Amino acid sequence: MGKVCPICGPKLSAFCMIMSVWGVIFLGLLGLFFYMNAVTLFPDLTVEKLSVKDVEDKYSEKAMQCWIAAGMYLVTLIVVFWQNRFNSTSIF
Repeated sequence: MGKVCPICGPKLSAFCMIMSVWGVIFLGLLGLFFYMNAVTLFPDLTVEKLSVKDVEDKYSEKAMQCWIAAGMYLVTLIVVFWQNRFNSTSIF
């Protein structure tokens, strides 16, 4: 079987794979900490009114945003893994 739609080479795909794994782990954990309402992340919220409900809503919103970004990194990981797997000169 020949090359299947090569988009990036083996070195670039390996680099993107490492960055994607780190992005999934980091943003997944960050989303978890936002979901748990970690006090240390409060300065990262933009809250106009300091009511408890608004702060909890912002924490949930930020958690969802982190998980969406982690999902996007996961898609990137799958694509670059596929690229690395089907390159004729694999680096791994």
